[in-house]
Amino acid sequence: MLDRVLVPVDFSPMSKHALRAALVMARKSPLEIHLLHVIPEYEVHSAFHISLPERGEIESQAGRWAERAFETYLRGESLGDALLVKAVRYGNPARVVCQYADEVGAAVILIASHGRSGFERAVFGSVAEKVLRTCRQPVMVVKGDV
Repeated sequence: MLDRVLVPVDFSPMSKHALRAALVMARKSPLEIHLLHVIPEYEVHSAFHISLPERGEIESQAGRWAERAFETYLRGESLGDALLVKAVRYGNPARVVCQYADEVGAAVILIASHGRSGFERAVFGSVAEKVLRTCRQPVMVVKGDV
């Protein structure tokens, strides 16, 4: 039964297409939509021995930023009866998406593809492709107008 959908969100216009696809699905039957934003973990080192914020402070600031970004991202969207659950996690985006999908019992993952190719794809990788290859849940890759 399709009652819980995971939509990884990077706050881009492309990920909005995945959200809207989930909202269309929610019009047909009750649906819990989990919006997940993954903040990549970076090792913070200073080559110049400059005092940098502690990891916890960086994560706290990033979490506050993400909460404000969710508000902006959802502004103007017709949510209908869909139950939205917002989450922010830290780590490797594809790995975290799969872990979160297992944790919440998502029936399907709706993820946006940015359509990168060539050098850009080699440098940035494709989170959507990694999610498609590694998650246990069915994955729908949503492409919007580029």
